[in-house]
Amino acid sequence: MKEKGSVWQKKSTGVFLMILGCLLLLSIILRVSFYRFEYNEKFTTVDYGRFNYFSYFTVQSNLAAAVYCVLAALSVFGVKKLKPVQKPAAGLFITTYVIIAGIVYCSGFPMGLTPPLAWDTAYHRLINSTQVLHHMINPVALLVFWLRQGSEPRLSKRVLPAVGIYPFVYSLFCIVRGAFFKPVFYAYPFYNPYFILDVIAKGKDVSFIWGYVTMLPLLVFGISVFVCMAAVLLFVHNRQAKKYTAEK
Repeated sequence: MKEKGSVWQKKSTGVFLMILGCLLLLSIILRVSFYRFEYNEKFTTVDYGRFNYFSYFTVQSNLAAAVYCVLAALSVFGVKKLKPVQKPAAGLFITTYVIIAGIVYCSGFPMGLTPPLAWDTAYHRLINSTQVLHHMINPVALLVFWLRQGSEPRLSKRVLPAVGIYPFVYSLFCIVRGAFFKPVFYAYPFYNPYFILDVIAKGKDVSFIWGYVTMLPLLVFGISVFVCMAAVLLFVHNRQAKKYTAEK
């Protein structure tokens, strides 16, 4: 039984989560339905097809967030079988993933790795509204929601290593796909050994193998970023939960 002050006891929580979840689902459906290839010599030179959209970590994490929000909303509205979705661990994983996706995307602007947002046509407004929703609005919305769950039970630090499993598997998939499948596609440049070589040994005749060698510590660092973000969220939550318990 949830505490009376729990955010999960409020119908407004269900409304908020349902609206957010439906917006995320709708944005993905529209993005795939109205897919159109636009050649860009810097960012998109090959048409990989509309369903390649699901290859991006951002899309996968926001799709997971959409499912989480809808199921959580239904649990608030009385679907008892979905009550396990309200456990803080579920929110920790989803919130961590979408926050990291948003940070990576936004940090790409000053480095020239993220395509600039354009609003000149209806199609550009659609795809860039989706980008803003997935990378800016949703991470903030889920972070705020996470901060409102202070009345929920404390989380064990033992869940933290599990946060890195999905990013690790996803990274392996991206590396293997780029190395062995045609047409060559890297969802993100840091999975491309040639991109890494161009950064660390620009203009030098170096074997692409060193790109993969350099990628290993980068991969370890990337996974640790997810775990560290989850650790920060866990720390904040447990501190709130401790304070809430002391005030009861």
